[in-house]
Amino acid sequence: MISEMFWNRLFKTFDYTLHAALISDIGKKRVENQDNFCFDEFINVNKAKSVRLKSQNFALPGAYAIMDGMGGEKLGAQASLEAAGFFSNIKKNILELLQRLNADERERVFYSLIHSMNEKVCQMAIKNHVQQSGTTFCAVFLIENRAYIVSVGDSKIFLIRNGKAVWQNESDAINTAIVENGRKKWIKGGLSQFLGMDTKEYELIPHINELNLKTEDKFLLCSDGLTDYVSPDEIGMTVKENTMENSMDILLKLALKRGGRDNITILRLDIKRKE
Repeated sequence: MISEMFWNRLFKTFDYTLHAALISDIGKKRVENQDNFCFDEFINVNKAKSVRLKSQNFALPGAYAIMDGMGGEKLGAQASLEAAGFFSNIKKNILELLQRLNADERERVFYSLIHSMNEKVCQMAIKNHVQQSGTTFCAVFLIENRAYIVSVGDSKIFLIRNGKAVWQNESDAINTAIVENGRKKWIKGGLSQFLGMDTKEYELIPHINELNLKTEDKFLLCSDGLTDYVSPDEIGMTVKENTMENSMDILLKLALKRGGRDNITILRLDIKRKE
């Protein structure tokens, strides 16, 4: 383990600080909350139906993540908890590595992270005598003036600037087009990849991105319980026009009003320059 004294010496003082808050809600139809997250050192270890973490200030570097246990698979809540626990335990070491590695080496670190979490979920399924369990995963690593983003599944990360969602991570949702009343309509299906896959049969390739940070940038991480009902444009404007906690309350209420068929987890990160 890295001592606290060594850890404090290891990291430089950065020009940015972070404001963060989170809401996780069971929704209107589910019997359990299968979403999970890593918010500083906090995860939903008790699988609580509703979690609210008020706005807090954090120093950088930092790493935050959302996991959405797959309701169509057995032990979805346990799968997301396994991923959250593993990520919480290893993220500090990853943050240290990312600061001293080149781009190719960082990519290998992210591949190793995803495949290690995948193995953790697979082993949990074997231990519980189920054929398969699964969870999505998306994470933001914030270091100096960079954001490193890694994801598998359909949980989303939006970069919001000036009230617009100017970037979002790639989704692994499988959508099918149907024609209804003469108009094309997209129906959401399963996922092409997730944590808990059999990598002997299928290839698991995480989406990895690096973004430059600007003052007043905002990230919103969420499970598909939000994006199934609320558009990126609505998310961007709501974040722009409201305080951190109010914006998350509004987005949650919109998703619930429009159906709320799934668990809903929203994690907002606001980048601020040190005064």
